Amino acid sequence: MTNRRSTPRLAALLATSVLALSLSACGASDSKEGAPQSVAAASGDESTQAKFGHYTEGFNKLIDDNWGVREKYEDYLEADIPSAKASGNVYFAENISNLERALTELKEGRALNGGRQATEADAAVDALVPRIQVLLTQWKTLTPYYESKAYREDGLAQGKAAHPALISAYEEVMAGIGTLDMALTKHLRARDVARLEAFRKSGNTAAFNVMNAMQQADLFSSAVIDKNMAESDRLLPLLVAANAELHKTEQATPADGDNKVEYDLISGYIDRMIGDYRDLKQGGSDSDREDIVDGYNNAVEQMNDIEFAA
Repeated sequence: MTNRRSTPRLAALLATSVLALSLSACGASDSKEGAPQSVAAASGDESTQAKFGHYTEGFNKLIDDNWGVREKYEDYLEADIPSAKASGNVYFAENISNLERALTELKEGRALNGGRQATEADAAVDALVPRIQVLLTQWKTLTPYYESKAYREDGLAQGKAAHPALISAYEEVMAGIGTLDMALTKHLRARDVARLEAFRKSGNTAAFNVMNAMQQADLFSSAVIDKNMAESDRLLPLLVAANAELHKTEQATPADGDNKVEYDLISGYIDRMIGDYRDLKQGGSDSDREDIVDGYNNAVEQMNDIEFAA
């Protein structure tokens, strides 16, 4: 991105209803090499599902658009502590409560048994949790220093001295979030490929169409954010076709029918993603990539309001 953020690689994950997709570069699933797994096999037992639910909730808090780690990091960079003067008003960006909630979710998930399906995600959490604790400790130390304007007394000495370690802590946490992103995506994409196949076999056309549109939106968004234009171009017609079917589903749903509003909103967000990509292709800026991510995340939020039987 060129406006304020560096290029994000992450998007919100869905905890329950459909594709819990981040914008990572891993493959869609292992199903290309054979028949999709059963929903039960792909999802895991109750403990595994609960574990991934906690991990997903924690992940989403870590990447929250307003309070996530990257947002606070970029806000902190804007303060330019190395060049700041103690005579000015220095804003210290943090959200301790959000980071603590994310940490709690990860720890609660780690305490559950997820079997072999959770091996990669557990390893990612094991590496990430202590990094979060380091960042949290720094936030708790520096927040009262900046809020009380103690920096006026020491000429910003404490803030400037803490700066390198704080930057390092941010970078370590963001790298760990990326690793967790890939582990969650691998599991959750396999789960949702299985659910998609189950919907197809059962004849649940509405569920199939909305999930298929979301799957295509995820894969397309992943390629766009990775700047893989050849893959984005290949996936674009698949996304257009899938969204056309979702439009049909919405139109066929009675005005008071279940999920009609969600179908309409999701298909609208996907339409805008497609439009933003076409802008990008016509010489647009990286802000168009950000708009695609935002559109996908908005669709994810709507999907969280839909419950389908497996």
